[in-house]
Amino acid sequence: MDPSEYRSLVESYKNIQVIGEQKFESYPEETKIAAFSIVDEENFDYAVTFFNFLAQIFKSDCDFGFINEELDEENLISLREGISDSEVVIFAFFVPTDVLDDDEKIIKLNHIVENLAESKKSVGIFFSPNYIPEELQIPVKINLPAIDQPSIAAAAMYLAGRKPY
Repeated sequence: MDPSEYRSLVESYKNIQVIGEQKFESYPEETKIAAFSIVDEENFDYAVTFFNFLAQIFKSDCDFGFINEELDEENLISLREGISDSEVVIFAFFVPTDVLDDDEKIIKLNHIVENLAESKKSVGIFFSPNYIPEELQIPVKINLPAIDQPSIAAAAMYLAGRKPY
């Protein structure tokens, strides 16, 4: 990592905002996580990068999945069964903020979050300098300043309680 990339990582980490009903406590590296990325085609590669960072940090088996508008009830049930042994469910939002401003989509996302998280700990990761929808029923929301590689790396590190400095 060159010095400018490192500075960007540190800056992203320092600008993390945590919002929510519950206090966020980082997850030990041995935590069994399930992570889902809410994506559109444009930001698919960022979601893959996020999963790669999580897989490097968390030493237990990690379950990863992509969620888009085409997710139906049958697939939702299958995803839920596939993550039954996970302790934590992470929802990373790699979509433009206007997508999260649509009431119908928020209702559908809340249904998905409720079904996948069940009684597990859950956290939402957002890459938006401006907007995190209050209507999303995720107990802890972590916001990063941009949707770029330093912010994605900072998010993964923050989840595990690691600092870049």
